[in-house]
Amino acid sequence: MEEFYDKETLEKVQKTQADILKDVLALCDRHKIDIFIIFGSALGVVRHQGFIPWDDDIDIGIFREDLPRFKRAAEEDLGNRYEFLTCETNKNYACTVTHFQKKGTKFISRDVKDCKYTPGINIDIFVYDHLADGCIARKYQYFMTWFLGRLLYLSGKGTPFIPYTGVKKKAAELICNLVRWGLRVLHITPIKVYRRFQKVSQRYNLRRTEYYAAFETPKPWANAMRKSDAYPLQDMPFMDFTVKIPKNTDQLLTTIFGDYMQLPPKDKRINHRPYLIDFGDER
Repeated sequence: MEEFYDKETLEKVQKTQADILKDVLALCDRHKIDIFIIFGSALGVVRHQGFIPWDDDIDIGIFREDLPRFKRAAEEDLGNRYEFLTCETNKNYACTVTHFQKKGTKFISRDVKDCKYTPGINIDIFVYDHLADGCIARKYQYFMTWFLGRLLYLSGKGTPFIPYTGVKKKAAELICNLVRWGLRVLHITPIKVYRRFQKVSQRYNLRRTEYYAAFETPKPWANAMRKSDAYPLQDMPFMDFTVKIPKNTDQLLTTIFGDYMQLPPKDKRINHRPYLIDFGDER
């Protein structure tokens, strides 16, 4: 997927995202709020001490109980330059992941070029909620959040990336179109699906179960962890500054990626397939 970028543009996207992260880290340091680098971004930290060379996003994690303070602090301290993008802030947004994006910028991928909202250059925020203790309840929570996440995307106007060819791809496209048609007939909007997703994700928060998971991901079971697995957070170099990663990052990355120190083949080096990028006013 590297061919969608020229080297200069990709590096400029990465620098802009790194600047957003620096501002967020400074904010969290002032307000004593814990955030940590996760998923592909954590892989970049460990393997490359920065971005994965072809990557164009930053993933951060935060525990649900810290999110309200983070949102208040971000809106008060950084609201002149940044904004949150969720289904609650924009009714046309159809994704479970919270974006913290730079105002005045645009980062429109080929998957969302037909949508009625304009994403900016951003970092992705994944929220860790309590995971059910019981095996059956846990599987149900996994399935429902996965299902509602897919349903949410189809309730919008995004074009799903289908990693198939031939008959399989045509069948998948047909199913997606039928589901999308059914959602419109039933007047099921993104915000309705999103609120249901949030309800299932947060169902066990009051019970204070042992494990947490970020349900915005396609495989939340792969990132499940206890707070004792995450803490104490570890300092690691990222480009020219320092970030924090969970203590058990090696285990998490192995679960998600396998032998994560091995570079994937070129056809697996996936990014967000940019369609339009606007860096806005330089600061």
